[in-house]
Amino acid sequence: MIIQSIDRALDILSLFSYARPRWGITEIALAMNLPKATIHNIVSTLASGGFLKKDEEIRKYCLGPKLFSLGTIMGGTLEINQKASGPAHSLAERTGLVCRVAIWDHDAALLTMEVTPHDYKALAQRIGPRVAAYCSALGKSLLAHLTSSEIKAYLDRTELVSFTPKTILRKDLLLAELEQTRTRGYAVNNEEIALGRASLATVVFGSDRRLAGAISQTGSAEHILGSKKDSILRSLQAAAGEISAAMGYYPAAPDSIRPFSKSPSRNPAKSRRERRFETHSQERI
Repeated sequence: MIIQSIDRALDILSLFSYARPRWGITEIALAMNLPKATIHNIVSTLASGGFLKKDEEIRKYCLGPKLFSLGTIMGGTLEINQKASGPAHSLAERTGLVCRVAIWDHDAALLTMEVTPHDYKALAQRIGPRVAAYCSALGKSLLAHLTSSEIKAYLDRTELVSFTPKTILRKDLLLAELEQTRTRGYAVNNEEIALGRASLATVVFGSDRRLAGAISQTGSAEHILGSKKDSILRSLQAAAGEISAAMGYYPAAPDSIRPFSKSPSRNPAKSRRERRFETHSQERI
């Protein structure tokens, strides 16, 4: 049973973003189509608990320190972050590229870790913490491992919005890209989110042989997809394999490998693709 007041409080917190970090009572009431008095009571309660903080000068609210504290606890205790910290830092320092880790959450790649090498000279573009799955290497690597029915449901409820002229907007082309991602064992973002920037990503598996997350490396398109691509990919795959092993993943007999979804796949061809991908993942990641 959903408790209405808590549900509304969660909806209010979900309004805040990088694009709009501050909201007034009237603005929240209009956005949620609720009376100002109702919003005022909920916001006051959230503020008293530290989940929101009022800027007295402009009389608007921003996210409070309690959320930062909880987020830090989650990031620090998330298993994939704990196991990926060492390999991700080593990878970033060895390649000189930004390294990111993400998990699948509510139709997006949720960034849980970002490592920037000490001598990184380029300005890392602020992205996330949620990244569109259809146009990011992390997102496509995760999306490619959903079942066909889950991918269809995702496409049915997702509007493919253009970030750059290279963003894939046709669903048939995206499906072909996901198929290629499964076959080769890694995903590519070629200036689909930001012009001049590219990424390579591959998946990480957990002890239950299900998809646990993904790891990527990001840099200039010329660097990532140029003559050093194979070297970058080998290092990325090796790091992903190290993280998977730390999380208890080990290669198994093909028939015992389970897909990412809660229900087993009934598509034999897809199962074969997954087996080929997992074998390839262990060689590279």
